[in-house]
Amino acid sequence: MIEKFPRDALTSRCDMLLRIIDYCRKRLSELPEGRIRISRRKNTNYYYIASKDDKSDKLISEDDRSLAERLAQRVYLERVLKTALTEERIIDSLIERYPSTCVEDLYETLTSERQELISPIFKTDQQYRDNWLAQEFRHKGFKDGMPFYMTVKGERVRSKSEQIIADRLTAKNITYIYEKPLTVGNMIFHPDFSILRMSDRKELYLEHLGMLGDLSYATDAVDRINRYHRSGIVLGDRLFLTGETTNLPFDVRTLDVLIEEKFR
Repeated sequence: MIEKFPRDALTSRCDMLLRIIDYCRKRLSELPEGRIRISRRKNTNYYYIASKDDKSDKLISEDDRSLAERLAQRVYLERVLKTALTEERIIDSLIERYPSTCVEDLYETLTSERQELISPIFKTDQQYRDNWLAQEFRHKGFKDGMPFYMTVKGERVRSKSEQIIADRLTAKNITYIYEKPLTVGNMIFHPDFSILRMSDRKELYLEHLGMLGDLSYATDAVDRINRYHRSGIVLGDRLFLTGETTNLPFDVRTLDVLIEEKFR
């Protein structure tokens, strides 16, 4: 699905503002009434409880700095509350008037007979997924004598852990391509799994580091991650890792967290 900005984004923003409004009201009820005036003389700050006419301000003693902090916090929270209320009111009004169907979704509201006659401006999720999966490339290949692991989709992969990952992605309806070539700097990498995140149609990369207990392998893995970073593919943004050692086998729960939190 194409992310429905601005409607979904506005709704999310409105929810955040409502939480801020509730927080400000609660904190303001706990803070003392009054305003603070700050005067700076000879590199020293002096704090006053401000009066209405600014002529009878009361100096706050150095021993009662916490009062100055609470009064300053009150002024800040009052301004935050006022600004949040204004923004929330405007956004709420806009959401009420926002059309229920976005231009990105209009094609899918048409009958199949009409869809057959039309070339849509925005591809549907299925069309986009099909086009992404249809990319042609030269597979990396397998050396003779390598262990044979087959996924439920009928793909050959290089390890039992990669078989588990592939089958888990399939079971969770995550779209992926195994070992699709990717230009990283001046090199061609073959990420274990290129993943299409449908919520924003962003291509992500999952690398499984299967022999981290081997010093040479670990060194190569760090160099590979550094090259990803230098090319703008940053860990936690588009690059994700799973791993294992001889003494610490692959934990599928780690993958499940990535699926639910990052790949959808």
